[in-house]
Amino acid sequence: MAVVNSKITLKLLIDARSHKILFGEAGKDFVDFLFSLLTLPLGSIIKLLSPSTMMGSIGKLYQSVENLNEIYLVANIAKASLLQPKVSSYVANHLLLGTNTTVELKYYLCSNCKRKVTTVRNTVCPNCSYSMVTEVAFVVPSGSASSVCSGNAGESVGGFVKEVVTYMITDDLEVTPMSAISSITLINRFIMKKDVQLQEKVVAIGMKEVTS
Repeated sequence: MAVVNSKITLKLLIDARSHKILFGEAGKDFVDFLFSLLTLPLGSIIKLLSPSTMMGSIGKLYQSVENLNEIYLVANIAKASLLQPKVSSYVANHLLLGTNTTVELKYYLCSNCKRKVTTVRNTVCPNCSYSMVTEVAFVVPSGSASSVCSGNAGESVGGFVKEVVTYMITDDLEVTPMSAISSITLINRFIMKKDVQLQEKVVAIGMKEVTS
């Protein structure tokens, strides 16, 4: 498993004439990264891409929160929860995106009524108005992305896909298990359209590449 801020190597099959990628050959690490993008809060994505350079209204919305005085926010709400939302450790690590994207969330139970749970200590319980300070453990359901195990008992794998398979990723981000038949079919379909010059290229993908 690659560590955060490392680079992942991909093998690409490209058309050297048009510089178009036919497909890439990737392992578990890169597929896990692609799938993990679906779990990111919108605020985290905007921060990674830099709101000042984003086109459209989403970047403006982010900057509106950034410029808003905190006196206008309700109690127990911090601007960081919107500008830098954290991903629960229930989701596996988000490769290549930096260490500030994930956090080990803590959960606090109302010690009085024991009916409400929060992730912010001392939040006022909406049920009985007591402070929620009793820390409790979150149990990950069996078979989830964070608790998947390999064939060896007790060996934690994590992520979303299995490591024993190589995956094919097309230029429009369609991900499928790699097979000789599917590769040949795709190559033949591409060659039939125009005169091409197929070339294999190995690239390294890191934080700079995924946010550009």
